[in-house]
Amino acid sequence: MNSIISGSTTTRDLGWKSVRLCFYEPRGENEPWINQIVAYFGKHYVSHVEIQFEDEMAASIYAEDEVFFRKRSYSNPCYRIKAFTVSAKSYDLMYKFCESAATRHVGFSNFRMVCGPLLGYRGSSDRTFCSEFVTHTLQVGGVPFAMKTDAYRATPSVLLERINRSETVCFDTTAFKLGLAFK
Repeated sequence: MNSIISGSTTTRDLGWKSVRLCFYEPRGENEPWINQIVAYFGKHYVSHVEIQFEDEMAASIYAEDEVFFRKRSYSNPCYRIKAFTVSAKSYDLMYKFCESAATRHVGFSNFRMVCGPLLGYRGSSDRTFCSEFVTHTLQVGGVPFAMKTDAYRATPSVLLERINRSETVCFDTTAFKLGLAFK
């Protein structure tokens, strides 16, 4: 775990940057069936994951869509948020990877979303699903808890389990959302 910094020194002063993983919990009655199924079979009842950077730019992909890279607030109470710090170099590599995927219009693959976690199916690199994309992003940045994860078999629940076991978590949902209330 990164050392706790005392006084007026911050992690940013030391070249560290904050990244958030935002996990969606399908709690509503009108949730799409696919969200309910993905969550039901996962240990943590989450169905989707996104990555967010310090400037509030976030990236992921929704079913039947393309990778997005845009500002997000995550004020929806169904998101569980975990944050950690990375070096400026890792941050920049992940940021550029997300920008590039959105620019290339990388599409969604239902087949990979189902067959990847169950069978390890890899397929072509022009299609992906949320947890595979976020895992690849973390691996591009060399984030330790993602490095031994098979991105093709990753689910949102697997990523949440990995970050929960990691010593790099700085804060989670409650503190982040309280901060939103006072902006």
